Amino acid sequence: MRRLRDDVRAERRGPIECRGSPRASPPGPCRRCRCVARSSGSRAPGDGDAGAGRDIGLMAFKGTIDAGRTERLTGAPQAGKRGVTPNSQGGYMMRLRGAWLLCTLLIGPPVLAATAAGPDSEQIIRYYRRKSNLPPAQKVTVANMKDSAIKGAKQGELQVGDPPNAKSVTFMVSGDGRYIVFGDVEDLTVDPSKAVMAKINLKGEPSRGPDAAKVTVVEFSDFQCPFCSRGYNTIEQQVLKEYGDKVKFYYKHYPLPFHPWAQLGAVATECAKQQKTDAFWTLYKGLFEQQKDITADNVKDKSHAILADSKIDQAKFDDCFDNKKTLDKVKADMAEGSSVGVTGTPSFVVNGRLLVGAQPFEAFKNVIDDELASAK
Repeated sequence: MRRLRDDVRAERRGPIECRGSPRASPPGPCRRCRCVARSSGSRAPGDGDAGAGRDIGLMAFKGTIDAGRTERLTGAPQAGKRGVTPNSQGGYMMRLRGAWLLCTLLIGPPVLAATAAGPDSEQIIRYYRRKSNLPPAQKVTVANMKDSAIKGAKQGELQVGDPPNAKSVTFMVSGDGRYIVFGDVEDLTVDPSKAVMAKINLKGEPSRGPDAAKVTVVEFSDFQCPFCSRGYNTIEQQVLKEYGDKVKFYYKHYPLPFHPWAQLGAVATECAKQQKTDAFWTLYKGLFEQQKDITADNVKDKSHAILADSKIDQAKFDDCFDNKKTLDKVKADMAEGSSVGVTGTPSFVVNGRLLVGAQPFEAFKNVIDDELASAK
């Protein structure tokens, strides 16, 4: 019973984010989005760029083998499983067998690859359809098939669905077409955090904090998301006050489509930024602090009121806002967010490490302190 109570308390404390589809809508502060509890902590999304470490062979499989994600294309996939279970003796033996086979396939004699039939696109599609229990009408195609960074293997992408909403699933298949791994191939010689930060354009972006700061925090957020309002308070009241000139902070837009005025708020802040950087931060603060009073109908008037003391040209602002002249910038921010693993709001990239959801201050502190210690 004590363990059960602890689990319940942990679940209640879990930070929450806005994400996903409005079709699965539990009651709560954000009624049209799917809100999910996330455990505290961070993750560093991999970059997957090929570099100098192409000859490390099996080492790039460390995560996939340990997680039991290497699968045989020649057998039927088991429903609800991604591979063998590493906790049982049988699973352990399968992992050893899989590791031996991968060593043989990837770094073994060239004769093996020469006699193999090679990967077959239709076989990969059939396997993925059964594994994912896709309906017959669901479109699945193989794209971008090429040599993998790991010798003897091929890699490609499965495009599931129709553009522009197609889902992309990266895979790698052994040279004989027998074994497949779903997921990115990552280069162990590349710092994943630096690779993530390289995908985010910060040139000319409004920021708070000195250029010499050892830690950079980039927030991807939505002005209408209630959990983003919590994130705003954590950043403003705790992170920036606690760390001062040790942190440099940037704000990027990630308005969710089912929040009626979120995109308009993002467009408005970018219109204000075109005239004055300070006006951007003034409107940023005002939209979060007055979030409950703002609607799609009054966001323009509310922006006027918030910017009243900013001395910007209101006619220019209105022309920019009415014609959504900054919408492309908002969409570019969203594309950047997606490229580094953002799927919901708020999400924070701390020196390339991703924190997802309305995390408590302690979660930021753990990551920031670790980064500061590493910088010494």
